[in-house]
Amino acid sequence: MESLRFASSPWGFRFTPIEVHCQWLRDHGMRYICGQFFQESFKDANGLFPPDITQPQIDQALALVGRYGLKYATFNVTGDFMVRQGLDAEIALCCHQIDLAAKFKPEFIVVFAGWVDRNDDPVYTQVAQALKTVSRHARQYGIKIALENHGGLTTTAAQIDRILGAVDEPNLGVNYDPANFEMYGVDPFQALQQLHSKVVFTHFKSVKRGADGKKMYCRLREGYIDYRPIIAELRKRGYESFWTIEYEEPKDVFAGSADDLQDLRRLLK
Repeated sequence: MESLRFASSPWGFRFTPIEVHCQWLRDHGMRYICGQFFQESFKDANGLFPPDITQPQIDQALALVGRYGLKYATFNVTGDFMVRQGLDAEIALCCHQIDLAAKFKPEFIVVFAGWVDRNDDPVYTQVAQALKTVSRHARQYGIKIALENHGGLTTTAAQIDRILGAVDEPNLGVNYDPANFEMYGVDPFQALQQLHSKVVFTHFKSVKRGADGKKMYCRLREGYIDYRPIIAELRKRGYESFWTIEYEEPKDVFAGSADDLQDLRRLLK
């Protein structure tokens, strides 16, 4: 257990001051933090970083996490590679944020395929070309790119493999989020078995159904995803990267994250 590397996604902590987040991580025996730049709709998210962050602000943030004995595992960046127009601008934005994120010295950059409702053949080529560019850009810093499965063009293992197979860059892999597969109607264990691309990062949360029958994200212990075969399959595949909790609800993020960390540690014993 001592050799396992645990991290916590920044999303649930988006309204938590970064120093408070750092203190929570340290108090729970964690050595890694994950960062993210906020978008225009989340300017009040004081747990995330501004996209126009300055070097003095970066230095201050690094000094802060250093005081708590932490390092950055990942940084989430922006870029919609499925847009019908303006793809070059989206790639440039992503590369610019990689330049900024690289100053935090993360091991991984987490990216998404995009958010436009498309499933035509050209969009696969378009996303693959964009990922090739950003992967090569990140490689100059020795950083790996992790494409997260998040519905849309990354709903299934076959779609992810189609994209990454066309990219074929050595520093590009999958950020495997089982609950995201489940949320979009795909069995997460079967998806992992079918996935040929390399899993380089993970997110752990679960899914349950509310009173209205709709799916919602929840704590590991409250959901119906069976993580035992998933963890066994990850280990069978030689997974040795971070084990990252991602409790998403800000209002009880401390209690939810503590429960998920405890349960994830138990599952990994």
